[in-house]
Amino acid sequence: MKKQIFMNGKVMTMNQEQKECEAFIVEGEHIIKTGSNEEILAFQKDKIKIVDLRGKRVIPGLNDSHMHLLGYALSNKKVDLTHCRSLEEIAQAINRYIENEDDQYFGEWIIGHGWNHENFQVPQLPTAVFLDEISQERPILLSRACYHIGVMNHKALEMVGFSQETENPEGGHIDRLPNSEKPMGIVRESALYHAHDFIPGPEDVMQIQDLILDACQDAVKVGLTSIQSDDFGAVKSPNTVLEAYGNLEKSGALKVRMNLQMLLPTLDKLQRFIKTTGIHSQMGSERLKYGPIKILADGSLGSRTAALERPYSDDEETQGVLVYGDAQLEEILRYGKSQGMQLAIHGIGDRTMNQILGIVEGIFQKDEINHRSRIIHCQITDHAIIDKMAKLHVIADIQPGFMPTDMKIVERRVGRDRVKESYNWKTMLEGGVPVAGSSDSPVEPFNPFLGIYSAVTRRNFDGEPKAGWYPEQRLTVEEAIGIYTLGSSYATFEENSKGKIQEGYLADFIVLDRDIQTIPPQEIKGVTVEATYIGGECVYSHEETRQK
Repeated sequence: MKKQIFMNGKVMTMNQEQKECEAFIVEGEHIIKTGSNEEILAFQKDKIKIVDLRGKRVIPGLNDSHMHLLGYALSNKKVDLTHCRSLEEIAQAINRYIENEDDQYFGEWIIGHGWNHENFQVPQLPTAVFLDEISQERPILLSRACYHIGVMNHKALEMVGFSQETENPEGGHIDRLPNSEKPMGIVRESALYHAHDFIPGPEDVMQIQDLILDACQDAVKVGLTSIQSDDFGAVKSPNTVLEAYGNLEKSGALKVRMNLQMLLPTLDKLQRFIKTTGIHSQMGSERLKYGPIKILADGSLGSRTAALERPYSDDEETQGVLVYGDAQLEEILRYGKSQGMQLAIHGIGDRTMNQILGIVEGIFQKDEINHRSRIIHCQITDHAIIDKMAKLHVIADIQPGFMPTDMKIVERRVGRDRVKESYNWKTMLEGGVPVAGSSDSPVEPFNPFLGIYSAVTRRNFDGEPKAGWYPEQRLTVEEAIGIYTLGSSYATFEENSKGKIQEGYLADFIVLDRDIQTIPPQEIKGVTVEATYIGGECVYSHEETRQK
């Protein structure tokens, strides 16, 4: 097998027994030795390739524990409304999109994403009447940044079949005009997901493969070597997603290591999927593995659909949405467990997290501590929830990159008394909760250095507040990198092969443009990647990286 020596680096190993080294040897896809330059060069033989790291900081490859890779790829085909600060700017963006549209990727539908009315100069939700002014001939659907609320024009409402006679679907809501049953265009949770079922999308396997490869190329540029992705919701058939990833893995084209999170929201869908595919968690190769089933148990804070124990502070008429009753959710999770499936449940509100933890406690025996069930998001917590997560060995999949956006609204949504025990990542780590780092892209960018910056500084991207938002919850740089390496690897039962630069581990690592451990924290968000290696192969290289 091919051997390579990497030397002259400032290598953060994430191995507590040897935190730093200068050099290491890679044989095939694995690291076989670490040490000083002198120690490693003593193993030099003829024809061994030497890579000079030129004193650069090297860290293990970063691992996003929850995102939507195919959703990210598809978002590049939609109207990007991320930077809109008014309804007028939304209209302008859609009209530009229509003028420059090369092909109708989603058929006649106009699909937009990323708007956040909390960022508008005048915070207000778009409506069907507003979208009708843009087009009455083509259906329009715009998803908010959280992807838990959307707005449709009347053409789209008609095509989906939402009318004044339509009842709210289970786990969702169709907003109505005042003193009327007529839909106003705003749809939440399962109502939004139902609308998506009517939108044409890529069904050709080759087309989906191209989308995946394009997204992976973007990912390696920011240092992601492993991705745990929830992609079943992006297309009509999960089997198409499985086939696309399988083809890429077999052909060797899939460079990023993928772990697939499988969105199967009903017992019927879960049973049919398992019976037809025979898949269970941890099946697969080092390049492509099948991960947990994914369940959406509530909504988001931005749309006030995250389920809370007490009403929202800025809307006492609502406590959010529990998508499932206790018995229904338990039936799905219990069946998943019986079929060898790891469990990953979306939970943002404290009511949802208590529901999930109560069910997990009931279906796992006290000695079944290695189930590694996961709660994705874990935003509105309290000390009792955190203590119970630690007791039950439940993993918290957090998104530090949410904080710069959420800090603008969360105190208004839930009040300071609840916020002070929420987004408590330091408390989680110190309390023994396994924590994995992620982006939830395309909700937020998947650049992990934005998440690391947020976790370390507790500031927004303008550097505010200078003292940090609840600064007692700041993580150290090592802790923040740890949740994107050690934590994310633990979440997929791969902590003995990923997340460290250590003998026997996969040679997945990245070379940075500056020393993330010594630069001012405010600079972390600007760290860039000079080279990304996966299995010892350079899959991305900046021109300043020199090999000899």
